Amino acid sequence: MMKRFYLAFGLAGLLSFLLASCGGQGGGDSRRINASMGTWNYGGQNVGFFAILWADLAQPTSVDGFTFAVTGPNGFSFSWPSVRRDFFGPMFRFVRSSLVPSSGTYTITASLGSGFSRQITISATSILPQPQNITVQATQNSATITWSPVPGAKSYLVELWLLDQNGNLLARPFGWYTAETQVQFSQAAQITLPPGDYRAYLWAFGVDVTRLTTSGQAPQLDPQVNLSSGWSSQVIRVQSVGTLKVLDLPVLKEPTMDGEGGWPE
Repeated sequence: MMKRFYLAFGLAGLLSFLLASCGGQGGGDSRRINASMGTWNYGGQNVGFFAILWADLAQPTSVDGFTFAVTGPNGFSFSWPSVRRDFFGPMFRFVRSSLVPSSGTYTITASLGSGFSRQITISATSILPQPQNITVQATQNSATITWSPVPGAKSYLVELWLLDQNGNLLARPFGWYTAETQVQFSQAAQITLPPGDYRAYLWAFGVDVTRLTTSGQAPQLDPQVNLSSGWSSQVIRVQSVGTLKVLDLPVLKEPTMDGEGGWPE
């Protein structure tokens, strides 16, 4: 159902990449794997659960991929299905779930390398505010998505979702990681959107994911890391290839959108 996911970094993300490649992040930390977790504020009655794994793999993962699991207070248990693909070098994966976490100490394990395990204590009342003022502006063949800075967020993922004729989610053709508070795309320069209505969904991370594609990033995941998300109040209507129009539509009911993501896709 989903089309290929495209990844683009903003200018700040590119600068972060160059600095990290030159030793600008990490401070000599030799750890090759780390993981963290926290809350996911998606606008529901309760917060959900968020976990993120970073690794700098010296050897490709096996053909069976790897598994990831979290256990915690009150019988909390989450198991990430085996990621069946080869990874080599720096990579990160994250998962969000409508499972409701409670405050306490959790154990995170992953079958990477010789095996990874750590404990982390989180506060279930610690959250990132939901993104606000997610707006879309468009010319004939380009669009800019902007939002207000989210307090505590260090980076963002902007997804563009195709809607069906009833306004329901149909496919996610594109996404952009950035440390800035806007993304801009042009059909002529980057992508081609077939006719239809598209709505932007924004994820705010309490970690700089634009740096997680480089070595030396284990310290970023030492503390609790939270996630929040929200919809734009506007859609991009593509009437024909190369013609964009912005419409105001009622905000969609917040879906939990349980799932996973990361880099490389």
